[in-house]
Formats: sequence, C-alpha cells, structure tokens
Amino acid sequence: MSANDQVEDVLNDDSNDPLAGVMRGLRAEYLGEAPERVREISAALGRLRTGEFGALDELQRYFHRLAGSGGSYGFPLITDRSRTAEHVMQELAATERPLERADFAVIEQHVLGVADAFRDAQRMFDQDPPQG
Repeated sequence: MSANDQVEDVLNDDSNDPLAGVMRGLRAEYLGEAPERVREISAALGRLRTGEFGALDELQRYFHRLAGSGGSYGFPLITDRSRTAEHVMQELAATERPLERADFAVIEQHVLGVADAFRDAQRMFDQDPPQG
C-alpha cells in the first residue's frame, strides 16, 4: 500500500473523527424518539376523524418538522415521505371542504409511510456498526 493510499484510508476512517461518534449518538436519539413521533401523528389523525378539523393543520406541522429533521440526521426517506405528506395536508386544507372517507385513507397511508420510513432508518442504522 502506497503512502498516498494510507493517508486516504486515514482521512476516510470515521473512527478518527470525534464528531462521527457524536453524530451517531444524535441519530440514535432521533430514532429513539420515533415511536413518540408516530404516536403523535396517529393521534392527530384520530382527532381529525372525530371532526377536529384543526388536527389537519397539526398533521401538516408534524410532517413539516419531520421533513426537515429526517435529512438533517441522515435519513432522507423520512424527509421525502414527510414532505410529500405535508404537501397533501396543505392540499386538503386548501379545499376547505369536509374530509371524505377517501381523504382519511390517503392521510392514513401517509402516516403509515412515515412510520415505515422510521423502521427502515432504524434497520439501516442498526446495520451500520459504530466506527472505532
């Protein structure tokens, strides 16, 4: 192995980066909070089903926050699905009409999609052992 290859290996080795461990800890904490985030959006959907129309705005805010945070923590699927869900909530709110059964089914699919994205992120995180 040449000296250049050795230098490149050192530069690409996350174990030499103290921030990598910190970031891994933050990502673990973020994923640890995932069940609570999913409960929050599921509860908001439940309130929406009982006629609390303000829960649609709440869902939009939840999805907006997840769209921003997912990518920040290195989980782009959470961001993508949350952003799509956020836009759907905006479109439904803009109709200013009572929600129909089909609307609730669409919202539920987005909630489930975000929950699946969190599960996928956890699986990927678990398969990526800590460096060092």
